[in-house]
Amino acid sequence: MRTLRFTGFTLLEYIRSGRFIIEVIATLIVYFVFLRRVGLGMSAEYFFSVTGIYTPALTLYSTAAFIGIGDRPQGYVLLSRGVSRANYLLGIFFGTLVIVSGSYGILSIMAAVFNRPPDLDLLGWFQGTMPLLLNIGLLSALMIMLSPMVFATSWRLLVLGLIALAFSSNFIGGTLLEALPAWGQALLRATQALLGGPLVPAFYGFQLAVTRDYAASTALVNLAAQFSLLLSLLGLAIYAFSRRDLIFSHQ
Repeated sequence: MRTLRFTGFTLLEYIRSGRFIIEVIATLIVYFVFLRRVGLGMSAEYFFSVTGIYTPALTLYSTAAFIGIGDRPQGYVLLSRGVSRANYLLGIFFGTLVIVSGSYGILSIMAAVFNRPPDLDLLGWFQGTMPLLLNIGLLSALMIMLSPMVFATSWRLLVLGLIALAFSSNFIGGTLLEALPAWGQALLRATQALLGGPLVPAFYGFQLAVTRDYAASTALVNLAAQFSLLLSLLGLAIYAFSRRDLIFSHQ
């Protein structure tokens, strides 16, 4: 109940600050520019492709805004009034989830009322929404974990470096890769495969949202992997937050 109360308090503070106007404007722009499609019609695949790109982008902004509200001396006063650090982080996480999911829900309702995809029913919408919402949660949890109030600078740089190394195959190749000795190339590929493993559920989740193909057994396995990774990120963020001293962002 404390988590729910603090989530409501955080949402109220977010709305009072006026930051939600950005989400409202972004929702209207995405609908009228990408989803209205007057006279062209819209397929379910197109709808989930657009929302699958839009929601992570909105998550980046919304999570950063909620972290900005939480990472203030005024916010830390609540921690001395009976709100645990786990409740504090979960309130920020659930607040972000409510805002971004609300924007996605409004887009879904507007599309269903004014430009409904003929090949999308309620079951198909639910099948596409599940991996999409899990991706929202994954990105928000990762940003909270990498925020200054949770991870120290050295740990943030380490995690970001590992993520960059996982994507290094996009910019390390050709002559640069050939310049490495054989053992160096093998080590680099093994490292990329090892570090890229945790990223697979998120990318496959986007594909699953677009195709909504649950015939393969890997679909349910991927949902379980997304959920497990989400719990791991949140757990690690809460553990790290509970182990470090509070440092005000302006100091």
